[in-house]
Amino acid sequence: MIKRKALFSFLLLFFVATLKAQPTLDTIKYCLTQKPHLFLKFDNRNSFIENSRAKIFGVVMGINYGNRLYFGIGYNQLYPPTTNFDEKFYFVNHYGKKDSVIEKLKLFYISVEAEYVFYQTKDWQLSMPLQIGIGDTYYKYTMEGVKTRADEKLSFVYEPAVSIEYKPFKWAGVGADLGYRFMIAQNRKLNQKFTSPIYAFKILIYYSEIYNYFFRKVKGGNKKRHN
Repeated sequence: MIKRKALFSFLLLFFVATLKAQPTLDTIKYCLTQKPHLFLKFDNRNSFIENSRAKIFGVVMGINYGNRLYFGIGYNQLYPPTTNFDEKFYFVNHYGKKDSVIEKLKLFYISVEAEYVFYQTKDWQLSMPLQIGIGDTYYKYTMEGVKTRADEKLSFVYEPAVSIEYKPFKWAGVGADLGYRFMIAQNRKLNQKFTSPIYAFKILIYYSEIYNYFFRKVKGGNKKRHN
């Protein structure tokens, strides 16, 4: 019931934001004329698997056009591991006795990401990040020194979101993300539901601002010395 309410709330918010945020062809063309810059982003997103909280760690690297259009490639995984999803696997060991090991749930996917900033002021930014990914879900266990994957299946992920950032300082800010992870072709063998709301609260460090500040300062200092 909670997930349904969360899904409805997100879809409503996403629909309203989409109406306001559709980039025009002229906007896209203008952004692509700007000089591209590399960016690197780390994040931890909260979500649910079945009714248990699960964190997804992600890293994205890509190109930024005019601080409004972002394209990147990312890696995401269930981290840190939690005991909530542990299962027991029973087997007969080499002594002929019944034994068991703990299976750990694993989830990872490689994604492509696009993000469009549809509202931007000196202090505020609203954007719509979208990830589409492909990866694996499975249980992993070690039995008599041999690492094994069980019930492995290829999975597809579609993850739209709405993101807000507030930048009260030149080099730092805070933000929040609200989205939904749709797991297409779920792994039914695992008996786990991966489709879930996602949310995150972030402390932001603008490394590019720090780099540009000191780089320009050193560069400017060198020019003064030559004069």
